[in-house]
Amino acid sequence: MMNIKNSILAASLLLATALPMQSQAAVATGKINVTATTVAITANIVVAGPIAFGAVADTVTSTAQSSFDVTVSNGVPYTINMDGGANFNVAANKSFLKSGAGANGREYILYQNISNTVVWGRAGIIKTGVSGTGIAQTYNIYGKLFSAPGTTGAVTDVVTVTVTY
Repeated sequence: MMNIKNSILAASLLLATALPMQSQAAVATGKINVTATTVAITANIVVAGPIAFGAVADTVTSTAQSSFDVTVSNGVPYTINMDGGANFNVAANKSFLKSGAGANGREYILYQNISNTVVWGRAGIIKTGVSGTGIAQTYNIYGKLFSAPGTTGAVTDVVTVTVTY
C-alpha cells in the first residue's frame, strides 16, 4: 500500500513539474496626444454695384447686370438665397421698383443666367450645391425691367442676399 501511495505522490510531483508555470502578465502604457485647432467658419458677401437700368422710357423693357462675390471657408457647403426685394408683392409673386410706399411701380426680375431662365429671389429659389473655396466666387445677376406705361420718376428697390452655411 505504501508503494502505491509513494507511486501516486511521485507521479503527482512529476506531473506538477511538467505543467508549465503560469506567469503574471506585464502591462506597459503609453499616451497619445490628440490635438486640433478649431477655426471659425466665415462667409462674406461683396456686391460689385447696383443693378442700374438707367433712364428708361415707361414703354420700354430694359436689361442691366451686376454681380456679387461670396467667400466661404474652404470645403464648407453653402446656399445663396436672394429675396424678392422690399417691394415684393407676394400675392402676385412679382418684384417692383417703386418711388414710395403704395406708389405704382415697374416690375423687374433678377436672373442667375444671361438667358433669363433661372430666377433669383422669387418663390424661394436658391442656389444650392456649392462649397466654399476660401476665395471669392462670383455670381452674376441679370436684371430685366418691364415696361409700365404711365410710370414716371425715379424708382428703387432693395434686395437682400443671404448666404447660409
